[in-house]
Amino acid sequence: MEHVLTHFLEPKTVAIVGVSKTLNRPGNLILRNLREFGFAGEIYTVNPEGGETLGFRTFKSVQELPEDIELAVSMVPAHETIELLNNCVTKGIRNVLLVSGGFSESGKEGAKRQSNVVRFAKEKGIRIMGPNAVGPVNTANNLVLHFYPIDSLKRGGVAIIAQSGQFCCPVLEFMNSSQHLGVSKSIDVGNCCDIDEVEVLEYLEQDSETKVICIYMESIRMGARFLKVSKRVAKKKPIVVFKTGRTEDGLRTAASHTGAIAVNDAIFEVALKQAGIVRAIDLDEFLDLAKVFNHEYIPKGNSVAVLTYSGGIGSMVADACGCAGLKLAELSSDTIDKIIPTLLPSAKVANPLDCFAVGVPRDINKVYQVPLQAFMEDAKVDAVLCCFMVNRMVWRIDFTQILRDLKKCQTKPVIAWVIGEDSIVRECTAILEENGVPVFGSPERAIRALGALWKYHFHISGI
Repeated sequence: MEHVLTHFLEPKTVAIVGVSKTLNRPGNLILRNLREFGFAGEIYTVNPEGGETLGFRTFKSVQELPEDIELAVSMVPAHETIELLNNCVTKGIRNVLLVSGGFSESGKEGAKRQSNVVRFAKEKGIRIMGPNAVGPVNTANNLVLHFYPIDSLKRGGVAIIAQSGQFCCPVLEFMNSSQHLGVSKSIDVGNCCDIDEVEVLEYLEQDSETKVICIYMESIRMGARFLKVSKRVAKKKPIVVFKTGRTEDGLRTAASHTGAIAVNDAIFEVALKQAGIVRAIDLDEFLDLAKVFNHEYIPKGNSVAVLTYSGGIGSMVADACGCAGLKLAELSSDTIDKIIPTLLPSAKVANPLDCFAVGVPRDINKVYQVPLQAFMEDAKVDAVLCCFMVNRMVWRIDFTQILRDLKKCQTKPVIAWVIGEDSIVRECTAILEENGVPVFGSPERAIRALGALWKYHFHISGI
């Protein structure tokens, strides 16, 4: 049986009702995004003025639209929504994205209006995403229904679900650009009056494009059902949840713009663990977990080998490992023998491996190439963290060559942290991440993310 989300994420025909002819207005931006990214389906627009909008014929009413419209995107004001839905029923349109606000997030009057919309939709067999929702994105067919001017899309394995639309849009672009992370779907459920996170999870469970599911939540509706479905889905794909409202001020703020319902955070925490969901405590960790769970390789154990340029950094990593449920790997004698020739004569081979302990190495590239290959072959090592210090004047690391050699033998997760002059850090980070090595904002963040990856696979997959 076809899932209801198919009509919202894989529609063959889309009609934007209430499209604006004014540049940079929400309805105009949605149309622009569909056009600019080359949406694969048919696009229709509706505005009482008729004529043309951004090169598309504009119909004066829903009744004038062609038959078989699969999805209507409503930009009409909240008080006109029932009329819009009635027009959709007449035209045979059964799936509606409600973008406009003015519903439960706006107080008692808005909540009453939303209740009336839900009742009418159920009576007429209409499914609704929203209201107060930024439209979904599907990178597989270039469906971009955000009313946010997106510059670029990067296709990949991370799906984003959010209860706050303006969370989705800039985070998606930040992930695509700064984090070099590809996205499969971006879905804002808005006030969740009909389609909710559970149905989205069920859809993403079967979505071949999605590798990891990342959810921003402000409240949990249908708690028992959500946890039941999450427990099943989490056995197939990791679910990362970042929930705000952990304090009274946070709850009050969330309720003010989405009508979020208060949830006891301690109970929520226990429920997530029972369902096998990974919780992010803040936005940094949310992005870090998305990155590490999208990684191609899975650790078979919790022993980490560390390449660093500083003994102090090595100590920081050692502490972080202890807190994250990881341990420093005991290197095999064979690994030590392979590494010794790459270091200065007085240098000591240990884990963490301080490559700069007694001076700048003779060959900076071999200092990384040889240990990385040795770690891949060492059964006592389950994952590797590389801490890179970059400098344009004194020495240059040939990341392209190092990564080319790594790809020939890689069997384990390799993650990185890069520090130095900002423009060089950005340049090197891009090379690393575009070649499958995720880079994190600090050594501790890298280890925390790796620890979460290990714990998930240990508990869920039985590794």
